[in-house]
Amino acid sequence: MKNMKRRAGMFFAQVLLPACLMFPAVCVPACAAGASAGVDGAVFMKIPAGSPRAQALGNSGVSLLEGGEAMGINPAGIAFAQMREISFSHLGWFQDYCGQYLSYIHPIGQSVIGLNVAYYTISDFDVRDSEGVPLYGSDIKVRNGYASLSLAKGFFLERFLVGISLKEVIEDNYSEEYRNLVYDAGVILRIGRKLSLGWAGQNFSGKAKQVVKVTRLGGAWVFNPFFTLAVEQRNYSDTGSVLGGGVEISLPEELLQVGRVSVRVGYSPGDNMGKNTDDKTLDGLGLSDVSGWAFGFGIYSSQALGMGMGLDYTMVPYGALGKSSQLALKLQF
Repeated sequence: MKNMKRRAGMFFAQVLLPACLMFPAVCVPACAAGASAGVDGAVFMKIPAGSPRAQALGNSGVSLLEGGEAMGINPAGIAFAQMREISFSHLGWFQDYCGQYLSYIHPIGQSVIGLNVAYYTISDFDVRDSEGVPLYGSDIKVRNGYASLSLAKGFFLERFLVGISLKEVIEDNYSEEYRNLVYDAGVILRIGRKLSLGWAGQNFSGKAKQVVKVTRLGGAWVFNPFFTLAVEQRNYSDTGSVLGGGVEISLPEELLQVGRVSVRVGYSPGDNMGKNTDDKTLDGLGLSDVSGWAFGFGIYSSQALGMGMGLDYTMVPYGALGKSSQLALKLQF
């Protein structure tokens, strides 16, 4: 029985879990994936935890994000912080897989340091052995996560920002546990008041094939205080590249007097996931057969109890697979 459970755990860790996470996390056309598809580990590092804003903009934010939500995409973005900030987000994925993200930003002189922790787990998974036979009562737990320390600094009146992160990644898939020390690096260049460009490399220096590597190159154009466009090219070491983007429409705080309200729509191309037949939310919104699109909103006020407070929410339909949603709260003081 123990051998059977071990084989089930290995089958779960090596086949089912990576497929569950990788397939919707970054769906690209088969011609772009190549022979390396699915060969890297820690595929949960592709999931945009910590930033509903980036998720709503087609997983684009390398040139746009600021504060705690930037650490998971481009550590240079924390250099924009003028105040201390605490943020928390909860991400709901598929097959009861979910994640929590907590970050803290602290300006020190002309530099900014940041700490963040992300933790992912899954429960009530349908456990089967290598023959496909269900194993009822098997206590299989999956715990994935990472913790990072970031440092960023702005130059030339915050026109050019540089950031680095040192990160410990843990992947515990029941039968095997992997620990890798990796680093991220990124830059942001602001040209005038409207255009910003960004580049970031994530998860470098890990053991070969045990942490998926991600590089991002993108830009954002702020047409006016009401409309922002973001576009980003992402390259994954196990699936190739994908181009995504989105728009953000805002009513600024200067207009509303009490806060800023933003609505976001983004798109990241991928495979057709079919039609969902059991999610009442998607059916009610007419999104049962929609894949690739993301929708979200954000509310921020700098006058709430003398502090800055923000709330962001994003929903991403994936057709027959269901939907992903993420809610984030932040406090600036």
